[in-house]
Amino acid sequence: MKPEWNSRLFQVLGMCIPLFALTLLLHGVSSASDTTATLDTITVTAERFPVQEAESSRMVTVIDADQLQETGGNNLLDALRRSGGFAYKAFGPLGISHGGMNSTLSIRGIKDGELVLINGVPIQGAAGHAYDLNTIPIEQIERVEILKGAASTLYGADAMSGVINIITKKPLDIKAFKGSVEFGNEGYGNQTAEASLPGINLGVNYQHLGSQSEISRSFSQKYRYDLDPTDRYAVNMNARPFERLNVDYLGSFTETGFKKIYDTGKPYEGTDQAQTKHFADLRYETTHVKSTLFGNYDIMRRSVYTAKSPDDANKNYNAGIETDGRFRFSDWGFTSGVSAIYRGADYSNQYGEHHRTDYALFLEAKRTFFDRWTLSLGGREQYIDGESGTADDDRFLPSIGLSWLCGPGLHLFANAGKAFRAPTFNQLYYSSSFLVGNPDLKPESGWTYETGVKYDAEWVRIRSALFYMSYTDKIEIDRSKGYPQTYFNAGDYQSKGVEWEIGLSPFLHRTGWMKDLYLYTAGYWADPTAENTTGNTYQAGPKFQNSVGLSYATLPLLLDINCQILSSRERNLNSYGAWNVYGKVQAGKGFLTFAIDNVFDTEVQITGDLSDTASNRYVYWDTGRLFKVGYEITF
Repeated sequence: MKPEWNSRLFQVLGMCIPLFALTLLLHGVSSASDTTATLDTITVTAERFPVQEAESSRMVTVIDADQLQETGGNNLLDALRRSGGFAYKAFGPLGISHGGMNSTLSIRGIKDGELVLINGVPIQGAAGHAYDLNTIPIEQIERVEILKGAASTLYGADAMSGVINIITKKPLDIKAFKGSVEFGNEGYGNQTAEASLPGINLGVNYQHLGSQSEISRSFSQKYRYDLDPTDRYAVNMNARPFERLNVDYLGSFTETGFKKIYDTGKPYEGTDQAQTKHFADLRYETTHVKSTLFGNYDIMRRSVYTAKSPDDANKNYNAGIETDGRFRFSDWGFTSGVSAIYRGADYSNQYGEHHRTDYALFLEAKRTFFDRWTLSLGGREQYIDGESGTADDDRFLPSIGLSWLCGPGLHLFANAGKAFRAPTFNQLYYSSSFLVGNPDLKPESGWTYETGVKYDAEWVRIRSALFYMSYTDKIEIDRSKGYPQTYFNAGDYQSKGVEWEIGLSPFLHRTGWMKDLYLYTAGYWADPTAENTTGNTYQAGPKFQNSVGLSYATLPLLLDINCQILSSRERNLNSYGAWNVYGKVQAGKGFLTFAIDNVFDTEVQITGDLSDTASNRYVYWDTGRLFKVGYEITF
């Protein structure tokens, strides 16, 4: 089948379920009673303090720990990828980082626009904007909240296209222990042990993947990369030493290696790689005040053992404090905050040590009119203090939002906000044979406009939004001159389209097993475009992503079947649709788990450049079919 027909097929397949769901909804609204679901989904990301998700003026998705587990994902990155609404990019199986090239989850086709948080504070390094969610086991997470659209008013620089906020587990006043083991082909293994005691959670995880042949290939330069066995160790601790005071720690160590093997018989090049990551925070939280002291440190060591070259020890480190308050004056509710974040990096063999400090003050005001209309007005003053000899930056970032309760369970919403992102140190200073930085880069900035609908009934849940995102000076890679490539500010960059999340329980009121069936879909269609160095427009990101699935959840059986579709991709990459199955069945005091990743062993290109004019035509592939079976028990 030709690539263009593959692309159309996946688009049609991906859009059939949401269109079918909307048809059912229109039929149901005309005949159903006014009974609606209780608004019990809470989000903190939409306004920095708890608020009912349906009442916010933003497109927000909340995915809890059970939902993450039921995707069958091998780590947090994989679970979010399967949840829908993201375009996935990676340079190795399971999202493993290849040197400084990291896996990403882009929003609405906008590359490098997502801000990633843990418990509301940023974790991305200033060197390359990396966040390495593949190093976080699902078992360490309580829920993930995803805010779509510009959020720089609330979260400052880097929140260009959206926010991914990872909420860690909270200590409970119970005593429980949990253990799980999982094994599969390709040498796969995943083992977890957790202990929940009054006031503290402790957890450890070990994951292994055997060696992988030909994870990537350069068709132009005639070589491939093989992956050595990969081991990941992770640990978490969440404690509440005093009421309202929480301490959290996440740590991981990942060890692997890469072999660059030439088709010509030239001796291969081998690189050992070890990455260590630490994140810690101290949080004080009340109903009206929150303050967080935090820090994270990441070091990647790389050693080329087949050549005499200096070892890499690339470091990223952030430290900061954020304080938020909530109060009322007259009929208005206010949320205010201040933050100071030090961001540093040391890439010894590329450009040395650099740092910057971000300061911010923000205020958001909210008022409800006539019990149905809620208006939000916000503004943030963002100041970036660069190191000596570099430019500082000072930006005002406004936003406005409106939510209208126009019927039982039916909300309409609209918002507009200005976004901003400073260049990373890699984009400014990097120096290698394949990529050099551009110290003359200007910060990215732009606006997001969005309007949509939220509908909740007993048997259906719908979230959908139309969006238009327009940027100036968006930083892109100039591939027109071959190697080394460099960066430039695109003259015009935009993405417009539609996003959706739909969940259906079509047989809710029937008797028997069918009443527990649940259909879901989440995705987007967008048209991301940018101007190249000559002013011509090109496709800047994938246009279509959708995840569709069917789940059945009741004791003693849980079963989830899902498919991830990505099509109309940039740089001539192939469209694909990958099916996954996850299930667990009660067996004794625990549960037997089983899963199949990529059921039909579809070829999944996770990044690359297959353009006819590319100076290097290459591609990276995802892992093929993976069978997994395990057992978990709680006591």
